[in-house]
Amino acid sequence: MKDYVIGLDLGGTNIRAAAITKEGNILHRVKIPTGVPLGRERVIANILKVIDEIKKELKGIKLSVVGMGIPGIIFFNKGIVAQSPNFPDWIDFNLRERLNKDLDVPFYIDNDANLAAAGEGWLGAGKEFNSFCMLTLGTGVGGGIVLNKNIWRGEYGMAGELGHITIYPDGHPCNCGNRGCLEQYVSANGIVRMAEEKSQITANDIYQLAKKGNKDALEIFQKMGRILGIGIADLVNILNIELFVLGGGVADSWNYFIPSTMDEVRKRTYHITGEGVKVVKAELGDDAGIFGAAYMAMNEFKSSGVVELRS
Repeated sequence: MKDYVIGLDLGGTNIRAAAITKEGNILHRVKIPTGVPLGRERVIANILKVIDEIKKELKGIKLSVVGMGIPGIIFFNKGIVAQSPNFPDWIDFNLRERLNKDLDVPFYIDNDANLAAAGEGWLGAGKEFNSFCMLTLGTGVGGGIVLNKNIWRGEYGMAGELGHITIYPDGHPCNCGNRGCLEQYVSANGIVRMAEEKSQITANDIYQLAKKGNKDALEIFQKMGRILGIGIADLVNILNIELFVLGGGVADSWNYFIPSTMDEVRKRTYHITGEGVKVVKAELGDDAGIFGAAYMAMNEFKSSGVVELRS
């Protein structure tokens, strides 16, 4: 074995990392608390601690590069965190420059949803496709777009904000400043909000009720599926993409929303494009972002250019 890379997922609660070979094999995993309440420098120290722990565990094998995903607006080319919901004081913070002071290998960062898509494109549900979109349906909605095997970041690194497609012009207010965003209806928080109009309940409660055939719970998932289908249909009409990969905890409720989703996609697209659309479950689970971070870093290190999702 010549060398390995480290992929990290920087969450608001935990830092998850793995040493990964160029073939996609995990050699060692580490998970520690992020330490957000203790301030920015403690988070930096914990990132470095994770990297150092992996290096010690794999002493004798060369670490070539490190990649990390972080939620928020990331200026990819400069390694700057413009803003992040989990790290409110990280405004225009050059994280790559800060970490490179303490590392002897190159370090790259990108938006976590982009990297989840990259991971699925390398080793998961998107590996056989040239182009696809990934939506992560969790407490919010993350998105990543892969076009012709390349992560599409847009002009400022902000492409793929699929959760903020407008579904209802005068709909529920969103934290982004818009109203009626997709995220407000197909995320776990959105599902709970719709359920609270009927009773006080959690997303898991709704799922369990749907499993028992509860009419109200089933109606909520049908509505959620229909709205998701509208969003996917918009993307099909704009990009003519045939594959959509769904990850995140809400995707566990697949059987209760996907029929409505597919019905809506076919109603709102041209026959020739809509009939060919595939909506599938993500395959890598929580590891998608870690694999994507490693793969992005490998390609950036190798080419200092476009990330190509080729195995």
